[in-house]
Amino acid sequence: MTLGLFFSRGVSLKLWLEKGLFEREKLLYEEHIKQNNISTVYWFTYGHNDEKIAQELKKNNQLSNDIEIISMPQIFILPKIGSYIYSILLPFVQKKYINKCDIYKTNQTDGSWSAVIAKKLYKRKLLYRTGFTISQLENKLLRFNILLRKSIEMCEYFAYNYCDKAVVSSQHNLVYVTQKYDVKQENISVIYNFIDRKQFYDFQKTRENTVVFVGRLSDEKNIFNLISALNKVGLALKIYGSGPLKSELEDFINKYNFNVQLMGNISNDKLPEVLNKCKYFTLVSKHEGMPKSLIEGMACACICIGTNVSGINEVIVNNNGILADDITVDTITEAFEKAQAMSDSEVDEIMKNTQLFIDKSFTLDNIVEKEKSIFKDLLS
Repeated sequence: MTLGLFFSRGVSLKLWLEKGLFEREKLLYEEHIKQNNISTVYWFTYGHNDEKIAQELKKNNQLSNDIEIISMPQIFILPKIGSYIYSILLPFVQKKYINKCDIYKTNQTDGSWSAVIAKKLYKRKLLYRTGFTISQLENKLLRFNILLRKSIEMCEYFAYNYCDKAVVSSQHNLVYVTQKYDVKQENISVIYNFIDRKQFYDFQKTRENTVVFVGRLSDEKNIFNLISALNKVGLALKIYGSGPLKSELEDFINKYNFNVQLMGNISNDKLPEVLNKCKYFTLVSKHEGMPKSLIEGMACACICIGTNVSGINEVIVNNNGILADDITVDTITEAFEKAQAMSDSEVDEIMKNTQLFIDKSFTLDNIVEKEKSIFKDLLS
């Protein structure tokens, strides 16, 4: 079976490498290949130089030879509109490779129309997969104007009504989608984000009494309130990631001399070492889909502190972490005070619950098996 993966609009192999995502994102497809579930995967990307990058990666044994990169032609490198034009024309421009695929799969909603057009043109099966439901997020945060939010809803409606199967990453996404777009529940599956259990585990090392955050530096992550709360309880914070709030965060940290370090991006394969050095992992967002970084923090036996919002409260359950009542500074402060006051036996109980929870739902083998079943259903 041959799979065609449509990257999110504007996302390239080069960007995956720069953001430290490549090592994690490739694992699922290399495992499918290893288990003979898939013979070849075509990655349709938005980088004009991605094929050359892939050749170097394969030369260094960093990428399977059965993953072929189909780059965006250089002619589409146009400011702002180039990726949009290519996303519409991709099914025509890359017909040679798209025709070789038995199943098309999306990576997110943005750009999913390329796969829908390809399905209509070439009569293949379409698996509409999203890591989070963007309209659910934006209708909650109201960062975009009403016209843009309605456009996002149209894209989602279009994809859900033309795909053969859909996959979301959380139960709250499932409820939202089935209600909003009248999708039959048997046509949509929940497959959680996976982690590589061979990498993410407790190294049994001495930990610093510090907090680590990994994620995008953007408004929904609620980082300013996090910093203020940690200042109250006297804990140092290390922040890994990049995003639009970087400059504002630097100014905020310097102005008040907070004990916070902005560490920049980190490759996913380097992350377990970082997580194993810190006692606490935190994610105090206003909303989440199914947060990979929180799952990774749990797997590495950090004490995890989050906010009681969609996505996070689907991961921190049954005494495997601590939830702040809401996203305010005061409740986040109270959650960290509770974490600091825990006895050794209480910490041991949380760690036991955490490891059982991770091994049950978030391993790579578990996710590969679920996708394999969906592939079989689609082809039969």
